[in-house]
Amino acid sequence: MSGRLVLKELKVGLNLNSNKYPVTPKTRPVSLSSTTELDSNSLASVRDLGVENNFFGKANKKLAKYRKKQDALLNARSKLRGTVSIAQVYQNTFRVFSAQSKVYHCDFFRLLYFPPDHILSVFRKSKPAVNVRIVGEVFLNGNVSRGENGRSVANTAVFERGSRIDKYGKSLDVSNLKRLQSIFAHDGSNVPRNYAYLRRSLRTFLHGCFIENWTNLKGAQAVEEQITREAQSSEANASADWKFLDSDGRSNCGVAKDGFYLFQVLVFPDNFTKHEFETNVAQSVQAVADLQWDKFLRGKPNIKKTWVEQANDRVRVPVMNTYLAHGQVPRTLKRLT
Repeated sequence: MSGRLVLKELKVGLNLNSNKYPVTPKTRPVSLSSTTELDSNSLASVRDLGVENNFFGKANKKLAKYRKKQDALLNARSKLRGTVSIAQVYQNTFRVFSAQSKVYHCDFFRLLYFPPDHILSVFRKSKPAVNVRIVGEVFLNGNVSRGENGRSVANTAVFERGSRIDKYGKSLDVSNLKRLQSIFAHDGSNVPRNYAYLRRSLRTFLHGCFIENWTNLKGAQAVEEQITREAQSSEANASADWKFLDSDGRSNCGVAKDGFYLFQVLVFPDNFTKHEFETNVAQSVQAVADLQWDKFLRGKPNIKKTWVEQANDRVRVPVMNTYLAHGQVPRTLKRLT
């Protein structure tokens, strides 16, 4: 059965501003402008220690501006959420997967993007929504040294057994790698994903990189225009001149897109690769922004439906509503035909 999937509130306005439940058409986007102004007492001052007289200089405006931006990023990062877990459970149970969602791949992570109409994105808890999953089990995070003389391996050696990374950083020093495998095969302490503080630090860092780039690409402004467009009549929208939206109400090419971003992390960033990791996050957000909607959504050959519509057609609405009821989520899923 074909049709668009939408979530209806059981009681209009119930927990409208709560990030515990899925978003509604009126939910505001995560943005840097939503942060509170800095208190005047928190503005940093410059102390100039003279030889004869000590005095306080004027307020450091550059530092104040920097701190204000950092506070805005921190505030925005704290508002990022993922999706309701019920949707992910349903996806894994009924195998609702689409290869077209994979839009970026590097040595550090894969990015899967799901547009706002996709079943996973319908259940997102913020605009946009971000989820970070650690899927790589890389031995010592790929940093291995030669035991005899301490020289570092030219090509990163990876603990291949159990790793889900294919052909990543294979070392020429095969004998050394095999010896390490035999010694540390059953020692989970050498895999970064097994440490909670590293997982938490990774998510915090990635969320900060993501929202900074997403807002720089005018994603929040596009969502605000979509909210306005939704509230207006079709006649008013026909004559409106949207800056960040196309004629179908979707974000323009080059503008950050709303939806659900799923990062599958393969290798953790460290002190030496943090900048490279941050660069790849920026490139991945830009890659999604540059997607052309019609080309990106194109489904299988000889099928008029988009891959998002094909995925949604596989959703059993009664079963999903049973999940929602058991999870005490005040929403009901409907299919509009």
